[in-house]
Amino acid sequence: MNILILPGYSLKNKIWAENLKKELNSGDEIQIINWEHWETGSSTDDWLDIEAQKIVKDLTSQVNIIAHSAGTFVAMKILKLKPDLIHKIILCGIPVNDFHTGDQKLYETLNLLKPENILCVQNENDNHGSFSQAEKIIHALNSNIKIISQPRSDHLYSYPEEFQEFLNKVE
Repeated sequence: MNILILPGYSLKNKIWAENLKKELNSGDEIQIINWEHWETGSSTDDWLDIEAQKIVKDLTSQVNIIAHSAGTFVAMKILKLKPDLIHKIILCGIPVNDFHTGDQKLYETLNLLKPENILCVQNENDNHGSFSQAEKIIHALNSNIKIISQPRSDHLYSYPEEFQEFLNKVE
């Protein structure tokens, strides 16, 4: 099954995505989504919606998604637009501290998937949102969604083995 990698907002996340693609031990086709604002140098207020719509326009079969930081917002918008085309989703580095009013509600879209097809990974003391903050949001939606803590104090998410294990697990 194809994998979409949805990086965080800043251009430095492109390196994260490229490294993750190399490290994933997958026979699947892996596509990194490059945000338009990486090329133009600026984004619009509706960039999340625009990117989600561009992605779903090209989806023709089920995919797995690995989303980081602001990419988790885009993942939620994709899931809302085409829930039948998302098989599994991994959210890492949910940017709780960067939320604007109403952003938390985006994650309610996770209820369109079976909990066993969702994995959240949050570093214990991520500067964009701690594990306890992310866990509170996710478990308020569904306590059966798996969220794991990693012992880091940054916003870096290089856990290809954990991601691949989850994606390979047969429900």
